[in-house]
Amino acid sequence: MSQVEIHINGKSYQFPIVVGTDGKEGVDISEFYKKTGLVTIDPGLFNTALGLSKVSRRDPEKGELTYRGYDIGELAHQSTFVETSYLLIYGNLPNKQELSDFSGRLSKHSMIHEDMLNLFDGFPGVANPLAVLSVMVTSLSSYYQEDYEEKLDMGVDLIARLLAKVRTIAAFTYKHAVGHPFVYPLDQNPYCTNFLHMMHSVPAKRYEVPEEFDRLLNQIWILHADHEQNVSNTAVQVVGSTKANLFACISAGIMAQWGAREGGRPTAAIELMEDIIKSRTSVVDYFERFKRGEVKLHSNGFGQKAYDAVSPRAKVARGIIHDFYRNRKLDQIEETALKIDEVVWNDQYFIDHLLYPNLEYYSGLVFHTLGIPKTMFSVMQVIGRLPGWLAHWKEQRKKGDFSKVRPKQIYVGENQRKYVPVQSRL
Repeated sequence: MSQVEIHINGKSYQFPIVVGTDGKEGVDISEFYKKTGLVTIDPGLFNTALGLSKVSRRDPEKGELTYRGYDIGELAHQSTFVETSYLLIYGNLPNKQELSDFSGRLSKHSMIHEDMLNLFDGFPGVANPLAVLSVMVTSLSSYYQEDYEEKLDMGVDLIARLLAKVRTIAAFTYKHAVGHPFVYPLDQNPYCTNFLHMMHSVPAKRYEVPEEFDRLLNQIWILHADHEQNVSNTAVQVVGSTKANLFACISAGIMAQWGAREGGRPTAAIELMEDIIKSRTSVVDYFERFKRGEVKLHSNGFGQKAYDAVSPRAKVARGIIHDFYRNRKLDQIEETALKIDEVVWNDQYFIDHLLYPNLEYYSGLVFHTLGIPKTMFSVMQVIGRLPGWLAHWKEQRKKGDFSKVRPKQIYVGENQRKYVPVQSRL
C-alpha cells in the first residue's frame, strides 16, 4: 500500500493512501492525532472524506455524477424513480421480478396507520411542511419499535416501507395545510402518479395524472436521488453513527433541508421569475444587474459550487426541460424561465463565471408545472433525495464496524478565568 510521509518538528510520520476504483486518492489520517498529537482543521469538511462508499461518485473537475457506476443522464432518460431507488439502495439494477416485487411493496405499504392522522391535527395550517414531515417520519418509529436488523430477520424491510409512506405523508401534509380531506393512495398507480393523485384529487373529483407529468417527475426525482456527501446526506449518517433508528436518522436529513443553502433554491428560482414578471422589464435588462455586481445570483438557482465544470445534473435537466416544453402552451412563469435559460447559457459573463441554471432552477420550474405550491418544494426535494439517504444509511449500517462521528476542535477562547459572585461583577 502506498504511503505519504509527513514531517512535523523533525519527526516523520507515514499515513496510508487509499485509492478509489476511479483512481482518485486520499490520505487516511484516522491515526493522525494518535501518532502526532495534532488535529487537522477543515471547516465545512470540504477536504475530508467521511468514509468509503459504493453508492455514488461525483467528479468535480470533469463534471460527472454516477449512481452505482451508472451515468445519471442514462438513468434519467431510461430508468424510473422506483428502479433507480432500487439500484441505489440494493446495489444493482433489479431484474424484472425484483422490480415487480419492489414496486408491489411500495404500493402495499403506502398507507399509514389511521392513528397517525390525528397527529396532523396538532399542527396549524401554516406550519412549515418540513416540520410536519419530520415529526410524522419520526413517529413511524412508534409503529416499528424493533431494531432494523431484527426487522430484517423477520422479513420486514423498513427502508422500502419508509420510501412507500413518505409520499403519502407528504401529500397529507399538503392537504392538511389547505384544509382538504386526505386522499388515499391507489395500489394500481405508479409511484409518481400516486403522489400527484393524492396531492391534487378531491373527493368530488379525481385528478387524472397526465402520463407526461408522471414521466417528468420520475426524471427530476432521479436527478435528485443522490449527490454524494451533501449536507442532508451527511446529517443522516452523522445521526446514523449513533445507531439511532432509521426514522430518526431520516428526520435529521429532512431538517437539514430546512436551510436555504440546502433546500430553498427551487423556491428562490421561482420567486426570481415572479420578480421579473412584476418588474415588467426584459430578461436581458433584468440580468444586467447581476453582471454589474449589484445582486448575487448564487442563491437563486444558478451555479453549483460542488463542480469546477458545468454540473451534469444541470445539463441533463436542461435537456429534459427543453424536450418537455417544446410543444406546450406556456404560462408566464414557464415562458420567463425559458427566456432566462436562453440568456444565461449564451452570455459570456455567466459562462465564464459558471453561473448557469442549476438542477434546483429546473426543479422549481418542474414543480410549478406539476401544480406543486412553493411551500412544498423542499418536501419534493426530500422525496427525491430519500433513496440516496437510505442507501448511505444502509451502507453505513451494514459495515457494522463504523465509529460514532466525533470531530475534534481547536479551542480559541479564554483560559484560567476565576468565578466572580454576581454581586461583585461590574
